[in-house]
Amino acid sequence: MSLQVSPVLVGRDGETSRVAEAFDRVAGGGLATLFVGGEAGVGKSRLVAEFTGRAGAKATVLCGGCVELGAEGLPFAPFVAALRGLAAADPAGFDRLLPDRTDLAPLLPGSVRGPAPLGDDARPRLFEGVLALLGKLAVERPVVLVIEDAHWADRSSRDLLDFLVRNQSAVPGSMIVVTHRSEELNRAHPLRPLLAELARVPWAERLDLGRLGKRDVVNLVRHILGHEPDPDLVRSVYQRSEGNPLFVEALLDCGGTGSEIPASLEDLLLSRIDRLPPDAAYVAGLIGLSEVTVCHALLSAVTELDERALSAAVRAAVDANVLVVKGEGYRFRHALIGAAALSNLMPGERQALHKRYAAAMAADPTLSAGAPSVTELAQHLYRAGDLPGALCAAWRAAGEAQRLLAYAEQLQMLDRVLELWPLVGDACQELGGVEYATVLEQAVEAAGRAGENVRGEHFATLALAEIDRDAQRVRAAALLDQRARLRAQLGQPGALEDHREAVRLVPADHPARGHLLNSYAARLMEIPRADEARDAADAALESARHNGERSAEASALITLALLDARLGDLDGQLPRLQRAGAIAQTLGEHRVHLRAIHEESALLRAFGRLDAAEAKARDGLEVARKTGLQRAFGALHSLDLAGALIDGGRWDEAMVALEQALDLGPASAFREHLLCLKGYLALQWGDFDLPERLLVRAHEQFGDDVRFTLDPFLVARLETELRVMQGRYGEGRSVLERALGHPNLTSAGRLLWPLLVLGSRLADHDPSWRGTELLTRLRRIAAELPVTGPVQLAFSRLFTAYTDGDRKDWEAAADAWRELGQPLPLAYACLGAAAAAITADGDREAATELLREAHGLAERLSAKPLRDRVTDLARRARIQLVPGAPEAAGNGHPRLGLTPRELEILRLVTAGKANREIADELFISAKTASVHVSNILGKLGVANRVEAAATATQLGLFD
Repeated sequence: MSLQVSPVLVGRDGETSRVAEAFDRVAGGGLATLFVGGEAGVGKSRLVAEFTGRAGAKATVLCGGCVELGAEGLPFAPFVAALRGLAAADPAGFDRLLPDRTDLAPLLPGSVRGPAPLGDDARPRLFEGVLALLGKLAVERPVVLVIEDAHWADRSSRDLLDFLVRNQSAVPGSMIVVTHRSEELNRAHPLRPLLAELARVPWAERLDLGRLGKRDVVNLVRHILGHEPDPDLVRSVYQRSEGNPLFVEALLDCGGTGSEIPASLEDLLLSRIDRLPPDAAYVAGLIGLSEVTVCHALLSAVTELDERALSAAVRAAVDANVLVVKGEGYRFRHALIGAAALSNLMPGERQALHKRYAAAMAADPTLSAGAPSVTELAQHLYRAGDLPGALCAAWRAAGEAQRLLAYAEQLQMLDRVLELWPLVGDACQELGGVEYATVLEQAVEAAGRAGENVRGEHFATLALAEIDRDAQRVRAAALLDQRARLRAQLGQPGALEDHREAVRLVPADHPARGHLLNSYAARLMEIPRADEARDAADAALESARHNGERSAEASALITLALLDARLGDLDGQLPRLQRAGAIAQTLGEHRVHLRAIHEESALLRAFGRLDAAEAKARDGLEVARKTGLQRAFGALHSLDLAGALIDGGRWDEAMVALEQALDLGPASAFREHLLCLKGYLALQWGDFDLPERLLVRAHEQFGDDVRFTLDPFLVARLETELRVMQGRYGEGRSVLERALGHPNLTSAGRLLWPLLVLGSRLADHDPSWRGTELLTRLRRIAAELPVTGPVQLAFSRLFTAYTDGDRKDWEAAADAWRELGQPLPLAYACLGAAAAAITADGDREAATELLREAHGLAERLSAKPLRDRVTDLARRARIQLVPGAPEAAGNGHPRLGLTPRELEILRLVTAGKANREIADELFISAKTASVHVSNILGKLGVANRVEAAATATQLGLFD
């Protein structure tokens, strides 16, 4: 009996319309990403199939499905399947589309695969290559990429999907459709946070499919049966299926009513398998073992049926809508049916059939429809109980995953090798002489590239225990260097000791010595130990030149230039940086070249040369674009660019640069850094909500103490300033105290000065700070901090002005920032200098000029909080900010007879201010304040200040 399926899609008119509307936008040159979610059997695949069936005439459709095996090592499975379909549909067109296949080689079918890419840049180039391919396809007609069953996606596929969606704006006329089972996404599922992030992309939307209502179930039953159904049957089916379409089909398959109805969905699906002819049920179980599409040739090699019987069995399963044809092979119409077919096999049967699969695939690897075949073979051997064979296949699968740039999946296969190693008699011999230490070395490398730093450090420690350091000095040194860098990233002790031991072990004439010394110098520079770092970098330069290692030479030149520039010799070091960049460019060492450009831009900004810093940052973006590394390194140079623009007061342009960088889909740390800079600008514009949300987001990802590599105090400054503007001074103080707990506080140099200035500004907002231990600590840190270059000098003068309050200090700070042309700190310096001019000398003329300058800067920046502070000071000092404008009359209280000035003084009296405090705030004498208070008491008809305050409160004058 064959299972009948509704010829039409029922109950999904709204969802179909939304998908069609999204495609219409794409056909018009727009973008769309749809995340289609719902429980198993609810109709996600049917909805997508209906859509792609219609869209195929108007668009290029690429489809790929994830498989449960992907969790254990089928890297990029859906993308490999999608490109296989594209190549098979039009081989000649595929050749024209991809004349150079190097970058995309890991994803291409073996018959059209080019040479494998090499180097650290290979994975970014692979991702860029997929995006470029979609772009080429979209030039001719809209392109639709469908990724099904993303809940089973491997780590590498998730990374590529993340990249494509975030950078989809580079491919107008593109649509990405992703299906997933909603019930699979528990809190620990890796797809869950990814979907939450991607759903925020402007062109992305979630489409959740619910169960069908009773009316839709009636309609579905009617279409399946082809006639008007019996009401009792419909009622029973609806109650039992609860509106799940797959359940409806399965119930109708077994009659729909009566006590024979299975109690669970699994039983229902098993009943479907049981109704197949014996050979067809056997073939279904066989395919269920594979978890990927099984090509006909492999099925023929594994089954014991002759070709005629096999074809009849497959046809019976296809006719019953249990199997569907997929290219040259077969897969289940729904994964749940496959799970049911698999559960119908006894353990002994499964093991025997896994052996047959493994034997067939070992004899002819081209029989696999999965990718890569060696990964699938490793799974079959493991489940067949052939541990030596599984060990060898897992080792080969790890190598294949490395070639595919799928480092997380490589690590999973290496885990399998390490798991099986003690279970196999002579594992080293089985692998052709591969040592246990070699497997661990590969695991260290894979873990580092996959971002699994904790595991990488663990594997490095195990590997070092396996080798003789004296007999294998270079090998041990490489492991020590890797472990040192991992420990430094994890904040673990022992990194410096590992670096030293690595350098000690390597002979002076070995080519690796220069690279190890560079790594050591970089760590010393971070701590910081500048003198030791310079010695290490000098030694690295000498070694590199002696051994002809020009890449190491370029890296050493960059380190030495940084160290000397930090002492103030910027002009002497710029040529050295440019020479290092030229060497790297000649060698094609793009990472080193981009590092040289970044460091030059950062130094120029640090010394206040903003135009040059901006130009160099734009150079970095262009080099990254030309070398295909824009998405990998664009964020770094975008941060350089945005920093220069922010310092120069070009905030609108900075915001554009930040948005463009975020469109590149940078790594999480870079993304949060960019977002926090957006939050900083929003805060200066007077928007408190955006920085609040971004701070919550940053803390959720990185914990309480968030420190970005390029600016470890950005989050602390943002949060402290936000709390101050909100009047939450105690919380601001706590954030500042936590930030000052940085283990290498003074190494931040230029980046520490803004935090110190912000801390000193808190006393300006909250007088209770003055005389506190924290302010004393800030002074002590500032006294110990070197002052290098004009920017640090300007910050140090502003800090002194805030902490000492002398007029000459304020004027010196304003002069320094005016010369640098950085409007925000200049405006704050002018504001402080104006207050000092009035308070110290009563110099209203100077104060007027300074306040007008500060007001003009605040207006130019649209810095509302700053403008409000300037306006408030001008109001209290009765200074006109606009020359020639009539003095504002203000808002007094005519009914009470109070003038605007008296109302202002009553506000301060209500706040509990004494006459001296009122005088200081309003820049008047204490005697004048006393006269005003007396007049107020008389007009209110009260006897004292307490009654005046009570009257003001009762009347709600200051609510």
